[in-house]
Amino acid sequence: MRVTTASHTYEGWGGRWNYNDQAFLVYDAEREDGEHVGAVTITDPETVERLDSLPAITEVPTDSVSPSPYSVRRTDDPDHQQFVKITRERGHLLTYPTVRPVGASDHAYEIVAGHRRFHAARKAGLDTIAVRIMELDDWEAATRFVDEHIPVEGGDERDMYSQQEIDRAIARLREEWSDDRLQELTPLAPYLREMLAATRREAIRQGHVTNGRP
Repeated sequence: MRVTTASHTYEGWGGRWNYNDQAFLVYDAEREDGEHVGAVTITDPETVERLDSLPAITEVPTDSVSPSPYSVRRTDDPDHQQFVKITRERGHLLTYPTVRPVGASDHAYEIVAGHRRFHAARKAGLDTIAVRIMELDDWEAATRFVDEHIPVEGGDERDMYSQQEIDRAIARLREEWSDDRLQELTPLAPYLREMLAATRREAIRQGHVTNGRP
């Protein structure tokens, strides 16, 4: 949507129209000067235009969304509790999680990225949540999950999993996918090599492997 006021123009994903306050909620909004302002409530807009659609953004029932089977992120830390409080007061998230349709139902989704935001929305008691919907198969979803949560060696680790969380997530991934397949994913390769080497060292120590052979 493109929403114009007396002073600014915003482009983003259309949310709710509040008839009582004559206000329009726009998600992931960008102002005409290029500044990204997140979710913004625009009061008394002069014009509201529909733009060509990109990957689908829509509001879905919060209880129709489930976490990824690989997710191990904790959501009981003080920072997250504060995030829940702010979300409850605001009544919506500033940015939206990415989900994919799953199962036979047309209205069931699985989180691909944005688990903390999803948990905050659920704990805040939001009935609906704005999400980006992407059509992904199981492997594509696993790949996207790894890219979003496992840091590349030497890369930016902000908002990425801690080492303990990485170990737990990899354990879950290995329940579904072979080590050879998982090593195709650049962020996972060094962790898997170390895990396999540690397993081999332990087997040698216990005498199950001698000179590289069982």
